[in-house]
Amino acid sequence: MTNRKKKRNLAAPPNFAVGDRVRVKRGIRDIDYPDMPLGGWAGTVTEVRGADTFTIRWGQETLEAIHPVFKKRCEIDGLDHEEYALTGDDLEPDRGGPLDIEHPTEITTKPLSTKDQDDRVRMVFGLTSNDPLPDVDDETLEAYHAYLSKNLSLPFQAEHGAEYGHPARVKVIGLGDPDDGPMIDEMYGILCDVRLEGEIVTVPLGEIEDAKGKPNRQLAADYSYWFWNWR
Repeated sequence: MTNRKKKRNLAAPPNFAVGDRVRVKRGIRDIDYPDMPLGGWAGTVTEVRGADTFTIRWGQETLEAIHPVFKKRCEIDGLDHEEYALTGDDLEPDRGGPLDIEHPTEITTKPLSTKDQDDRVRMVFGLTSNDPLPDVDDETLEAYHAYLSKNLSLPFQAEHGAEYGHPARVKVIGLGDPDDGPMIDEMYGILCDVRLEGEIVTVPLGEIEDAKGKPNRQLAADYSYWFWNWR
């Protein structure tokens, strides 16, 4: 996983060595999530990098005290919440005794961005930027089907079969009869009706590519991205 680093322009020699136990000074905050204080967090130096950068592996008591939102954000961003890189100026020796860990007083939720594909999928499910994308299951497929039924502009031209080596132009004409419930398959996800060479056939929406027109192109691409990566 990617490791974060708190950048400071310091030329001081290392203040700590591998194996030293340290604590974060009060008032220090996460550089990526400034609403998250790190003061009082304690751990062991596992690596010295450059002139004054130290990788800290947090102790068990600190890990148990970390706010759940911090852990969620690390999971979403591909970061390891069990370690952190800090400069010597942010640290002090751990001389033992009870931990005095600072906790966030107010969680600031980053607004969702329509320019970010993950955020657009979160909007489908009414999630926040602190939430990971949900796995594909019957419930989430039904929710996505309802969203697409309201937002796709039908019919639209697209391509199908490219993954099989013989792409064909099709016209997507529907996501099933609303009176019969959503067309959802356990293996193939949301199904759609398309017109192909004068016939109406049913194919997985996740196999539809190059959808024409707004907002169809982005909606179809976002669904396929989610379906194939969170199954």
